[in-house]
Amino acid sequence: MLIRIGWIVKLGDSIYCGDNIVWMKKMPDEFVDLCYIDPPFFSNRQYEIIFNDGEEIRSFKDRWKGGINHYVEWMSDRVFEIHRLLKKTGTFYLHCDWHASHYLKVMCDDIFGQKNFQNEVVWYYRGAGVSRKRWARRHDVLLFYSRSSKWFFNPDPARQPYAKATKERFGHYIGNVRGGRDFGQQELNPLGKHPDDVWTIQPIAPSAKERRTYSYPTLKPRPLLERIISTSSKEGDLVFDPFCGCGTTLYVAELLKRKWLGIDVSPTACRLMKRRLSSIVDRDIEIIGVKYDIEELKQFEPFEFQNWVIGSLGGTASAKKTRDMGIDGYTFLERDPIQVKQSEHVGRIAVDNFETALTRINRNKGIIVGFSFTKDAHEEVARAKRENGLEITLMTIEEVRMHLSSGDG
Repeated sequence: MLIRIGWIVKLGDSIYCGDNIVWMKKMPDEFVDLCYIDPPFFSNRQYEIIFNDGEEIRSFKDRWKGGINHYVEWMSDRVFEIHRLLKKTGTFYLHCDWHASHYLKVMCDDIFGQKNFQNEVVWYYRGAGVSRKRWARRHDVLLFYSRSSKWFFNPDPARQPYAKATKERFGHYIGNVRGGRDFGQQELNPLGKHPDDVWTIQPIAPSAKERRTYSYPTLKPRPLLERIISTSSKEGDLVFDPFCGCGTTLYVAELLKRKWLGIDVSPTACRLMKRRLSSIVDRDIEIIGVKYDIEELKQFEPFEFQNWVIGSLGGTASAKKTRDMGIDGYTFLERDPIQVKQSEHVGRIAVDNFETALTRINRNKGIIVGFSFTKDAHEEVARAKRENGLEITLMTIEEVRMHLSSGDG
């Protein structure tokens, strides 16, 4: 069974690790002002497995059991909970693309009510997506819904300067009177034109420092989230993202003086967003997570177990799953090698082989993880340090579980 840590839900400035529907069902009604989600697209399946964590792989297998109908059902269960969590004046943005946008709109119309659909926003960007057989695919879609007939929306932060021709022809209307027939009795705001439903915002370039730093393929540009959060919430409002990945929504919410709450299924993603948020806040950021029972972990498939361990330590798995020369992954910052053993009583031979692997790649520190270790294994670790200067840490699965629940890393 799953042992839930911190099951009394903290509503604000917290990161939850695990299946978002499990956590959302523990949350009270009507406390969220704005919810933005960028869920897995119904597109290239393998692209959605980013960190290879055990939790992430399990979620991946669940949502891809059977085609578009199963995907929409998987999404529907989660959007239903989001609708319940939103205040009556709350708003919801669902980020998707052409693979499933039409299916998801029908689903959202059913949950929110068609009358509460406000916009289909087109996010246009230059770049890839060109084929000789069709028009270039260069946009995503944001489906914008309100919870009821009253919602918060302030267009001013997203206004753009008027075109030169507009100012020359109608400048005398700007900011003091209402326009005539050309503007349908609409006041011309001095801050600029009312924003429309097509946004031109460039994605983050592959070479950009931000993308290199966070190594997250679905990383969204901050200006996109700034436009959504600044127009659809006020300072002090709570912004919620239950598919928060590397935490751009939470990061921008913090910069804009909003409260925030995020959920992600990947332990590695949760640690990544904690590090990211820690760069702009001076308070403790809590990761409230899930950890598996020891007996359940023993039943994991080998690579799933290996990836769960490495992800729980905040590390990255080796690209090679076989012939990995005894190295299964690396810690995030120090890049210390990790070897994972899904067995009890890991002994001297395993330690000796790991020593050889460290020497081969010219490293003097590393971690071996197993359910338990023999006396001979500990003696070999001591000898390796005394005679060869190798610092090998023997870490039990129980210690990994404690590390995961503490949110360290």
